[in-house]
Amino acid sequence: MKLRYCFTIILIVSQINNSFGQDFAPIGAEWFYSSSAGGAAPTGSEYYHLVVTKDTSINDYNLRKIERTYYRYRGDTLRVDPYFIHQLGDTISFYNPSLNKLYRLLVFNANKGDTLTLDIPYDNYHLEDTTYRVVIDTIISETYDGVDLNKYVLNQLDDFGWFGGYYLEKVGGYEWFLPLGKFIIPESDGPIRCYHDSEIDVNFTSKDCDYRIINSINNLLANRFELSPNPTTNRIQIKSDLKIDGIEVIDNSGTIILWTTSPLIDLEAFVNGIYYIKIHSDNNYIVKKVIKY
Repeated sequence: MKLRYCFTIILIVSQINNSFGQDFAPIGAEWFYSSSAGGAAPTGSEYYHLVVTKDTSINDYNLRKIERTYYRYRGDTLRVDPYFIHQLGDTISFYNPSLNKLYRLLVFNANKGDTLTLDIPYDNYHLEDTTYRVVIDTIISETYDGVDLNKYVLNQLDDFGWFGGYYLEKVGGYEWFLPLGKFIIPESDGPIRCYHDSEIDVNFTSKDCDYRIINSINNLLANRFELSPNPTTNRIQIKSDLKIDGIEVIDNSGTIILWTTSPLIDLEAFVNGIYYIKIHSDNNYIVKKVIKY
């Protein structure tokens, strides 16, 4: 009787390990992805935070629930629909609760030269279910925070795939948590900033995981600052009846390239493009966009 009981316990443990074999998205795992309001805000000025909160079961599928929070550059915070991840061995799938369907997302036991046919996630622009193909060009072992992980370098065969050219063991997508269509401008959102679980803690960028530029939503304050000319070929004059405590000039990558207290800003030394002027005044600030041509 004891032997039969022990065998039952072993079988249950085996089934659990098979469901979460490579243990992608363990409980407590976190991802931080940069965002730019779809291109409407400075690059990397906001971010999405994803965290695995629990194991759950829906329609007989064993799933992990990933809560998502969107930290917007306007200063507000939104809770967005969670993701559900299913794992069978080394294959990771994305679950659609409405259709009760799995979409194959990642494969971690592929070999060099393999062609993988993966599913385009249901929350993308495609109205009908469809697939895309990638070839595993090479597999590189890299060390992150003392842990060796396989990087699957991809050759994308269709107009869809993993931007950045790879996905990483345990972490997944580099440019975004889900794959993207190639017509989407990858610079508008992403890439990954940080990944954290009980084994590793990695920051892939020079920015803090929770870095964001908050644009004041006080329109009355914003209207009391005038920038001219805009667009400009070199100089910007800031006019206001309010005291200016400091001014940051931020390029489209989110990098502060100039700090000054002068209301006359010279952009002549910088390349043409979009810049953001962050004006500090009386413990508040606003951000305004400037185009240099």
